[in-house]
Amino acid sequence: MLKLLGVPAWQAEGAERPLPTTLPGCLLIHLACAGQWVERGQLAALFWPDAEREQARHHLRVNLHRLRQWLDGIGQGDALLAERQRICLTLPGDLALLEQACLEADGAALLARPAAAWLQGFRSDGLDTFWAWADGHGARLQRRWDDAARRALQRAGSAAWRAPLRALLDDGPAPWQTDDDALCGRAEWLGRVRRETAPALVLLGEAGVGKTSVLKAAFPGAPVLQGREGLAQMPYRPIVELLLPRLDVLRALLRQPERGLAAYRLDLARLLPELAVDEPLPPLDALSARARLLEGLARVLEALGPLLLVDDLQWVDTASLELLALLSHRGRLRWRGAARGEELPADHRQWLARQQDLRCLPLPGLALEAVQLLLGRAGQDAADAPALLAASHGNAFVLGELLRARADGVSVSPRVHELLLRRWQALSAAARGLIGAAAMLARPLPLAVLGHVAAVPDAELLTAARQALEAALLREEPDGALQCRHDLVREAVLAVLPAFEAQSLRQRAALALGARPEGAAEPLAVAALWQAAGETQTALAWLHRGAAQQKLRGRYEEAQALWQRIAAESREPALALQARLSLAECALLHDLPAGRQALQQVLALAGAVADPAQREQIEGQALAGLVDNAVFSGDLAAAAALAERLRPLLPRLPLAERCNACEVLIELAMREPDIPAAWALLGQLRQLAPARPTLLSYEGQIHWFGGQVRAARDAFELLLARHPDYCRGLTIESDLGVMLQALGDLPRAEAMARRSLQSWQGVAHTETLSLLMLGLTLTSAGRYGEARGVLDQALALGRAQGSALFEAEALTRRARLYWQSGCIELAEADLAAAEPLLAGSRDPLRVSHLSWLRGLVREARGLPPDPALAARVRALLPRSQHPLLLIRLARLDGLAGDVAAAARQVAIARDAGLLEPLAEGLLLQASGLPAQEARPLLLEAVELAQRQGFVELLGRADAALASTGR
Repeated sequence: MLKLLGVPAWQAEGAERPLPTTLPGCLLIHLACAGQWVERGQLAALFWPDAEREQARHHLRVNLHRLRQWLDGIGQGDALLAERQRICLTLPGDLALLEQACLEADGAALLARPAAAWLQGFRSDGLDTFWAWADGHGARLQRRWDDAARRALQRAGSAAWRAPLRALLDDGPAPWQTDDDALCGRAEWLGRVRRETAPALVLLGEAGVGKTSVLKAAFPGAPVLQGREGLAQMPYRPIVELLLPRLDVLRALLRQPERGLAAYRLDLARLLPELAVDEPLPPLDALSARARLLEGLARVLEALGPLLLVDDLQWVDTASLELLALLSHRGRLRWRGAARGEELPADHRQWLARQQDLRCLPLPGLALEAVQLLLGRAGQDAADAPALLAASHGNAFVLGELLRARADGVSVSPRVHELLLRRWQALSAAARGLIGAAAMLARPLPLAVLGHVAAVPDAELLTAARQALEAALLREEPDGALQCRHDLVREAVLAVLPAFEAQSLRQRAALALGARPEGAAEPLAVAALWQAAGETQTALAWLHRGAAQQKLRGRYEEAQALWQRIAAESREPALALQARLSLAECALLHDLPAGRQALQQVLALAGAVADPAQREQIEGQALAGLVDNAVFSGDLAAAAALAERLRPLLPRLPLAERCNACEVLIELAMREPDIPAAWALLGQLRQLAPARPTLLSYEGQIHWFGGQVRAARDAFELLLARHPDYCRGLTIESDLGVMLQALGDLPRAEAMARRSLQSWQGVAHTETLSLLMLGLTLTSAGRYGEARGVLDQALALGRAQGSALFEAEALTRRARLYWQSGCIELAEADLAAAEPLLAGSRDPLRVSHLSWLRGLVREARGLPPDPALAARVRALLPRSQHPLLLIRLARLDGLAGDVAAAARQVAIARDAGLLEPLAEGLLLQASGLPAQEARPLLLEAVELAQRQGFVELLGRADAALASTGR
């Protein structure tokens, strides 16, 4: 006989063989309980819900084979019947005896059942869906036994088993009972929810009907995302509430390399600053911030467990909905939600309708039988069940309040608000104040915060809190925070608060929340409270902070919408201009002309700000933005003029704005170039913010513009090694690629360019930089078709941004590609188009690049050298001694007949480590020498070009070497 009431085992001839706590053992239990044919697909879905259909069926075949081997060992191999589409197991067992006893309501037989737990001691890790089924089946057994035992008692008379059966019923649940019975009338729904295999499920119903109770009973211990009324505009607020108490767990997960979460630590720190205390975060762009934060959060929630609960979905913000959609799409975690169907906003309804992996189920009210059972448990007359059901409409929370009222001797009322308010009004003024504060704030908060909002003296706080908890109007969270026991409590209290008291509560609540530490700040929630209190202008100031928080988290569209509202509605000139300034800064990376125009308008209106400090701050921010805009537009003269206006303001700017202005001035100084000034500004920046992540980046850039290419590479290598996470906020990969290409390491340069394109996908500014560098690298490698496509894309992006700098750079690099591949007329056309874009430029590297290429194209067309080209480059020498400039000048001098120019090029390139111009210089130097003297130079050029992958140079070197009689 198969024993499942107790320790599962096969019993035969007085001996027992325990069931193995393995997957085949679980299969045996399920088939034995079914007692009939079971579809193979149903079995596969139960045990492997996340596997592909064919893979799940393969797992089923393997484990059925193992089960048959075990049955053969006990001599019952024939009990397992298998067909193509279904399976059946026929084994005698104690469940059949229990079923017979229940059918006959045989009290003696019921008492003869072993007083042991259902599947006692039979548990294993994993197989969540099976254990959910097993717990539900145990609950059904208990209900069958209870009903049969009561029927047996009714007809027992003086039978000997009446007293022990009565005692067993009075003592409480049988040993195999589960917590499911605590939810009267919900056993079927518990099983249904547990069996559901869809990636996402939402129970719909009115407040208090029992949606959350069903989910928490079905999946005890599962983490819960809690929506909050009034906080639907705060991105990821439910996620923050879930993860804050689990920071230690999260830190441990981040330290586990197999989880792959470490790379997302700084992204998560934008939401949870505690993960990077005192560690500055790199700036992020619109697309990568949002995408990486979503990916990081999804991985964290998946690491917390296989299932997630979502309560009050109707109040969950759109950012969290986006995360839930990602979770169901990934399919590694199932989530189960509860929502008030009639309160779902229109956009939430549309979102639910779009989710292909989500199923919605309406949860009905309790049935009459459940009300009768509740009355029986409460020791009340079950005859009143119809009246209570009519008064509560099956709403579990309302029914509980009505039963409480009956127990207290209060007449039954159909209005639960009246019951709640009667209890609330019976409390002390301090307790009522705490409940009112909790109702207004609508989220768990420490007692001290609630007391401050309610203006309850410290001496009365604990007593008042105890009264509110004993009255079941407040509840305590695991971390000690307090909130209303149910939304119906909150709604009832808010409905009767006098207007003046509600406004006072809102004001004090806004002040209390606004005074919380930076990491716990909720600027949008504070703004909502000020708005509700009628203080619209104060609310706009907090909206400005909330918009900055949204931008930090990658919610650029929401941030821009808030700033647009502030700019339109604020009567405070400083705040309105700050909002317009923030909007202008958003345009800098994708539309330079639009950003420039917006910044100029803000600067023109700054004089309207009365407060000198605020006026200077706005002027400083606007000027810094304009300098940055001019630098990347290629207008260094305009940038220098704006910088002269910015510098006097530096000492009076706040720290953040001053650091930003220093970085902008460094960008300008490097390109003028004024390298000593750039180093001096970097020194100031180090004093102001020694932990700022951009310090090492600017050190590498200054080295590059100063001509120390190896030092620049080393700085970026160090930055990449120390802060790989910053690649989504700083252009580390692109900048390092520039150095690697210049030093001749083409494979790594290409890899860095492609990594940068992936890191900054969708950000036009950085994509253009990365494409320009990739195009140059591919040109050096002789991959002309790929290089042409890349440079065409860079040119289109540069023009779309309105950047003459990017457009000229793309044209000159494409001209080099054309020259190198023999398309001289196309090269000449691109150089002609680039010339006016750089006509007023003072940038030594770009101007020398253009002049050098024009000289090479003239030579290719058989035209005499143009002395003006070399003169133009030579005029740049007082401003820069960059080795690339010196090499280009040497090449132009060589075209003009300077026989020593090639040797100078070789010496400069060798000293700087620039391998491509070194190989070219060796070829040029060899071209004027006898064959015997030229061979060593050509051999070195061949070896160098072959090793580094300089395809065009290798072809020229091989041809030259062959002409010497190799």
